[in-house]
Amino acid sequence: MQSLQFLSGNWHVDLPLLAAFTWFAWVGSVTPGPNCALALSTAANFGPRSVGPHMLGVAIGFSAMLVAALAGAHGLLLAVPWLAAALKWFGIAWLAWMGVQLARSRSLSDRRSARPPRVHESTLLQFANPKAWMLMTATVGAYQGLARPGWLNGLLIVAIFVGCCMVALVLWAWAGAALRHWLADGRRLAWFNGLLGLSLVATAGWLALS
Repeated sequence: MQSLQFLSGNWHVDLPLLAAFTWFAWVGSVTPGPNCALALSTAANFGPRSVGPHMLGVAIGFSAMLVAALAGAHGLLLAVPWLAAALKWFGIAWLAWMGVQLARSRSLSDRRSARPPRVHESTLLQFANPKAWMLMTATVGAYQGLARPGWLNGLLIVAIFVGCCMVALVLWAWAGAALRHWLADGRRLAWFNGLLGLSLVATAGWLALS
């Protein structure tokens, strides 16, 4: 494989692997999952600006997961089962609660039954998000040789993945915002929120059983 050499030869980037990883990060980010569903429903119910805290929380949480995994700290969760269990059950409870609240929402911007996700909630959700764990595991296993030295490898992985994730969430939020006019009809909104709410509750149930 060809590599791109920088400066005195201490910095190397494997360009074919970089291209493959960028595509992997984009596909992994834009395909449906809890983060995308929350971006879609939040923008549809409360407007696109309300997705900002969710996006920030996703960026913080997933970056922390990637950095910890690349540094080898993911073994901590294996060594301390109660910590892994606590993170898992927090995510399950919060995802189920958000799903129920969303399913109960019957009017746009009805904050009595639903509200946009907060930064700390979306941050902690990443640690219970099965899609995030699968992406992180695949990244650590397949893309450790992306660049040298190690800090450059980690920087590229985090920057590319978080960048792809933010663009994907913007697209999902844009789709949700585009639906606001169509969802002004109460019956359509009820079906929309009900289906998305049930999908979040189903995800929580699957996590609880896995």
